[in-house]
This record gives sequence, C-alpha cells and structure tokens, in this order.
Amino acid sequence: MKFDGITEMNCDVLIIGGGGAGLRAAIEARASGADVLLVSKAKVGYANNTYIAKAIIAVSGWGDQRDGGRAHLEDTVKGGRFLNDPELVSAMVEAAKTEISFLEKCGVVFAKKEGRFEIEQIAGHRFPRQIRGQHRTGSDLILPLRQYAEKIGVRFVDRVFITRLFSSGNRVAAASGVSHDGRFLVFTAGSVILTTGGFGQVYLHTNNAAGITGDGQALALHLGLPLKDMEFVQFYPTAAGRFGNRLILSEVLVMAEGAILRNRAGEDIAIKHGLNDPMQLTRDRLAQAIMRELLAGRGVDGGIIMDLSPIAEERLAPLATLLPSAWHPDQKTLVVGPTTHFCMGGIVIDKNAETPLAGLFAAGETTAGVHGANRLGGNALCEIFTFGRIAGKRAAAGAKEMGPVDPPGEMIDHEKARLQLRFGGNGENPKVLCRSLKEIMWLKAGILRDPKGLTEALKKISELRSGVVAASVGKISDLVRCLELENMLLLSEVVCQAALLRDESRGSHYRTDFPEEENDRWLKNIVVKKGETGLTYSESRLS
Repeated sequence: MKFDGITEMNCDVLIIGGGGAGLRAAIEARASGADVLLVSKAKVGYANNTYIAKAIIAVSGWGDQRDGGRAHLEDTVKGGRFLNDPELVSAMVEAAKTEISFLEKCGVVFAKKEGRFEIEQIAGHRFPRQIRGQHRTGSDLILPLRQYAEKIGVRFVDRVFITRLFSSGNRVAAASGVSHDGRFLVFTAGSVILTTGGFGQVYLHTNNAAGITGDGQALALHLGLPLKDMEFVQFYPTAAGRFGNRLILSEVLVMAEGAILRNRAGEDIAIKHGLNDPMQLTRDRLAQAIMRELLAGRGVDGGIIMDLSPIAEERLAPLATLLPSAWHPDQKTLVVGPTTHFCMGGIVIDKNAETPLAGLFAAGETTAGVHGANRLGGNALCEIFTFGRIAGKRAAAGAKEMGPVDPPGEMIDHEKARLQLRFGGNGENPKVLCRSLKEIMWLKAGILRDPKGLTEALKKISELRSGVVAASVGKISDLVRCLELENMLLLSEVVCQAALLRDESRGSHYRTDFPEEENDRWLKNIVVKKGETGLTYSESRLS
C-alpha cells in the first residue's frame, strides 16, 4: 500500500484527542475567536474515558458551607501523598468554581432533587463535593459538549491517528497523521493542545477505552519533552467483566451503602486489612488488599465477592445503574476484582497548561502534576474541564499572538517514508504482541511490585519491541495498531524504570520490598526525557 500524496489542513488551534478535555479546550478556544480543528482517532466525543466515566465531578462551593477551594486543595494534596504540583491544584480548584454553570449552559443535565444538586462524598474528601450527571454516565457530559462545540463552529476530523509532532524555531509547528481511509495528513497550526488521555491500555485488566494507549505522552517524549510521575498508576479495586471493563463503584456501594467485600472464606477484606474507617478506604489501599487476597489463593472465580445483602431492599433498585446490566434485585453477590483505572503521570505542564515547548499545550490525563501519587474520586473530570478551559484560552491567545510557523518539510517527508516502509513484514500479528505486553505489565508492574518482576517486564518489553519491527502490516488498521503498540511499549518501559527507581511505597505505587513511605528520601518527582542516547531519568525535589 502507498500513501497518495499529502493532505494538508490548517487552523489556528489544533487539538489532538476527542474526549472531555479536548472538547472543553475546543469550546474555549473557539469562544476566544480561534479557528479550531479537533482531531480524534475515534469519532469525536465517543470511545474515550470521559464517555465511559461515571460523570462524577468534584467541585467545592456547592455543598457544605465549610468547604472551599482551600479545603479541596488540601484534600487533593494529601490524597496525592504530597507529590502534587500545588500551583496546578490551585489552578484547578479556582477554575472549577464556574465550570458546573458553564456545563449546564452547554446542555449538561446534572442530578438534582427539588431543584438542588445531589451532592455525594467520596473517600479522601472531607466534605461532600461530588456532583454527578443525571444518569451517572459520561455521555451525560460529553455528548452535550460535542453538540455545543459543533454549534459554535469547531471543526472535527474523525478517525485520524497522529503519528508525530514537529517543532521549528523552538516552537511547535505541525503534526502528521494517517486516516482510516489511507491518507497521509499534515496539520499546521499556531498552537497545539494534547488531550489524548492516559495509557491504561498497557495493562490486561483495565476499564479504559480501547484507544487509551499513551499517544500524547509518546508524542511529547519524541519531541524531547519531559514526563513525570509515570510510576503512579491507579488501580480501581472493584470492577466486573472478563478484564475488569465495568467499574462497580466501591465509594457508593461499599462506603456509602454498606456492601461488604469478602474473600473465599467469607472474611471482610476491609476489616482484615485494617481499613475499618470508611474514609480511609481509598482506592489504592483497597486494591492492594484485594490483590493480596487473590495472590494468596483466597479469591473466587478470579475475583472476590461483593456482598450486597447489608444494603436495604429499597436502596438497591436506585443503584441498579451502578451494577452489571444482567443484575437482578434478588442477586446479593457479585464477583469483582481490581482493574487499571487512571494514570497520574504524564506530560509536564505549568499552571497555564503549557509545556516547555512554546505553542504546545496539554490537558487532562495526558499530563502530570495535579494528582501526585494518587487521584481522589471526582478530580479527574474536574481536571479535564478546568485545564481544558485553561489550555483552550491560552492556546487561542498564543496562536493569535505568534501566528503559524512554516512546517519542517524535510522532517515531514521523512515521517511519510518511515510509515510507508512499515507495510509488509511476515512476523506476528500486532494483536498477539499487544496481548503479551498487557499480560506482563499486569502481572509484573501492576498493583504489587518488586525488582524481580519489574526487571522481567523490562526484558519482555525489549523482546516485544523487536517483534513489532517485523510485525505483519497489510492495511491501515494494522499500521495504527503497530504505532499504538510502539507507544505502549515506550510508556511501559518508562513505568517500569520509574517504579524500580522509587524504592518506597507511596499512593498507588506499592513496592512489596519497600512497603513504607520514605519522606526523607522520596518527597520528589521522577522525571524522564528522551534524548539522542535514549531515555534519561532525574529526580526533581518539590519546592
């Protein structure tokens, strides 16, 4: 197969990623007068983590009068085990004050009772501050945003995979991509915003959307930009489905309603592992406790039992939307287990959502800094909307001030030739290679980590990288799968190396050989950059 020429598209602000952060950025940039082009490898607004989320947004100021931005910041930093960037957290809680009203303006309908928001409380938050969509589904939020963005003139380009970003004169210049129908595209813009989400698909058990493969982080690394906190991956404790693709909200069912998590012997896992206080029943601690039970052979059908019998009959029916579709009110037990949920690590940004490269911005799970070593419930959607807004506004202003820059034609031609050479090969199917990566990452670099397992994972990653080079590529979908896998391998290597370097346990990162926090040594972030000689790691102490 050969690419038929180059399709060129120009705009003021190019946004890569069609989830909640991308749409919020697009709306803000367009409202600021910019010509905005939003590119997504799936249909814009669909097949992303916002779409499949539970529509819970943590925002202070709507519930308890004692709550406010300062309390929200303190809870977030404590939950992140003090590795958060306080400037980013402050920017988030400040910007969040007006986001609920703005989302309602865009057509989002929130759950209300007698005209007042139904506000919930989740472990780690001192006050109830979780506002949710009407049906507890991400489509409550993202589909109205998509419609609003279309209405105000945001341009969408669906089913295009971005392969590289290019810089020129110390600023971002262009992006290349391949479309599902076989075109090679070049996008030029005054500013670019990365909103591609995390990298949760590097693990076998995950509730992340299929396309969450770390594309934005890989694009940044290839440009020489830093990532940080990549060892911190949040594993949600209770999910159903073959590979944990359906979250069962422990914060609601266990903490708020009184369900009990039991092992094969019927023991209450939370009590057994000293998690008696419901407000201490954070995701990382509960996931680690459940994983210990599973590894010790005390599981049931690959998981543990969620016992719903303590929940009153009249309370179960309203909770049906949280449970598997086949659930019946007479069913009092579910088999659940941990799953990969959220990535705290990512691209380094400042409070204006700007990366170290002029004109390049990032927002949402693609970035690092807001959540530190662990994320509190509701803060993910709070982050994507607030930093989407910040990034969109700043990117529009930057594009207007700086204007476009000539793209590096020679580098673009080289990228096109590189992709062209990938067609052919007689090696393994990239699907098989991807499955091998996901298995090794889950078993050796997942919830419970040790040097032996992490080293084994790194060895396997090296072997798989050789396999990708020879993988069979006959059509565009094969090419995209290989490019995604290359990104996944790169980020998996970074996760394992950072996890080896951090010889302590903190937040979502648990080392079985170093089970305690070491504040004297590890109140600092691990930063990785890619240079001519490969990946380099450094430590950045918090100020």
